[in-house]
Formats: sequence, structure tokens, C-alpha cells
Amino acid sequence: MPSYESSMRNLAKAKARWRPPRPWRSVEESRIISRLVYLWFTCRDRGPSAREWARRLGISHTWMQKLIRQFRADPSQMIREVRLFGLPTFAQLARAREFTRRMNENGELRGS
Repeated sequence: MPSYESSMRNLAKAKARWRPPRPWRSVEESRIISRLVYLWFTCRDRGPSAREWARRLGISHTWMQKLIRQFRADPSQMIREVRLFGLPTFAQLARAREFTRRMNENGELRGS
């Protein structure tokens, strides 16, 4: 069993070398997905289920649930973003996914 001092030294080394993890997707793609989820959330006649909508967007339903919890807690941030950038389209999502693909090829994102 290592001593307390050596454990603390190792912890200090690890903290000094720590860096934040790389993202899974580009910021633009994440924003467009958030706005599309918000569009689904505010729609009066919810067509597809949350799982189906998440599947269409290519995200996990748990991330979609997390976004919905954030919308319920503070919708003002998303309202501001929709006012700034407008309603999202799937064409914008396709362009953002292309940008994400290029970022992935350059090694800027996490691997699968």
C-alpha cells in the first residue's frame, strides 16, 4: 500500500498535467441540435416521440432529456439564442455535421 505522501505527490502530478477533454462534436452542431430540440419541445402537437426525435437528430435520448430539463429550468437562454440565430433547419445541421467531420479528421474531437 503506497504511503499518503506518495499518493499526494501523484495526485499533484496528475492535477498539473490535467487538460479538459476534447468535445464530441463542434460547437455549431451542438447549438443547432439544441435549437432543434427546443423547437420539438415547444411544438404544440408533438409529432414524434422524444426517442424518435433524438434518433433523427443522431443524439442519445438522455442528452435530449438533459436539454429539456435545462429548457424547463431556464428557457430565457434558449429564447435568446433562437432570436439571435433564428429557427434551425436540417440543412444547417448538415453543414454543421460536415464541419464536425472535418474537425474529426484533423484530430480536434474525441474518437468514437
